[in-house]
Amino acid sequence: MKFAENNNQAAEYLRQAVPLMVKHNIPPNPLNYALWYTYVSDRVPELNVQLDKTLTTYGTCPTMLSEQLFREHMIKDEINGADDVQASLIGLINDLHEHAGNAAEKTEDFSNVLEESLEALHQNEDGESSLPIESIIHALSDHTKSVSETARLFQERMNEAQAEIQSLKEELNKTRQDARVDPLTNLFNRRAFDAEISQLAGVNDPNLIASFVLVDIDHFKRFNDTYGHLMGDKVLQYVGKLLKEVCPEPMLPVRFGGEEFAVLMPQTDKEAAAELAEQVRQKIQAIRIKQKKSGDIISSITASFGVSQFTIGESSEQLIERTDKALYQAKDGGRNQVVISS
Repeated sequence: MKFAENNNQAAEYLRQAVPLMVKHNIPPNPLNYALWYTYVSDRVPELNVQLDKTLTTYGTCPTMLSEQLFREHMIKDEINGADDVQASLIGLINDLHEHAGNAAEKTEDFSNVLEESLEALHQNEDGESSLPIESIIHALSDHTKSVSETARLFQERMNEAQAEIQSLKEELNKTRQDARVDPLTNLFNRRAFDAEISQLAGVNDPNLIASFVLVDIDHFKRFNDTYGHLMGDKVLQYVGKLLKEVCPEPMLPVRFGGEEFAVLMPQTDKEAAAELAEQVRQKIQAIRIKQKKSGDIISSITASFGVSQFTIGESSEQLIERTDKALYQAKDGGRNQVVISS
């Protein structure tokens, strides 16, 4: 995106953007400066709509959403351009690979023809050798074999190059994924959670309503010891899938660590959050996994839940500690239940 404002206009936009960032607890980093500069300039109406919705929902603009909006509205053309260049490069290599294969095939055919001609010229019509011609044909044949071998090696190298490029492409796609995503469950991880909850906890808006839920799978270590880690991974994946289904955006389900999960729930009071937690609890309790070897059905999976509502002035550490206490109350009370923090 290009900015064509003169110095006075640019300074005015910045004077408008900074107070908005302070008001809504937006971290003062270059990405956010660009985002809110664009917002006050009203040059991208779709961005303004999305930011307004985000402020209504969260009272701020969480870091992950800021980055997403920046990619979608500020540098979309640049990203698409880079993708186009990459696609062109891959297409070019594929084309070269195909042409190299064809060249090697045709050259090898030509070599065969020359060898057959060489045999036919071993004797002329009088039955005598035709050494000068034979020598020439030998030279041509050797040269053709050399060309064929060169083309074969070229094709072989192109195969290797194609594999390398494919590997690089996969690596590029992998690095594009947010480093804050848990690879097993495909949920955001603790790093992403810490960034979001610290920002939300800093909002001093008495009208902000949001809740936090901690989830812990009961006796998970014993489950792993009994059925193996592969079965344990399946349970974690299934729980992650359940949380995504029951807690859609703008809620943020994350893998908190090990067998623990967490969910940030904006615009949700603790009673509503507890109802959602209860839905998840019942679905986890209903999990049935069939063992391939024995055919046995595993039906002993449950989870405990702690629920808290944001309190104005409370730090993220205090909120987590309060929710964690509710979770342990659920475990001490017999597990497989939801407890709301007082």
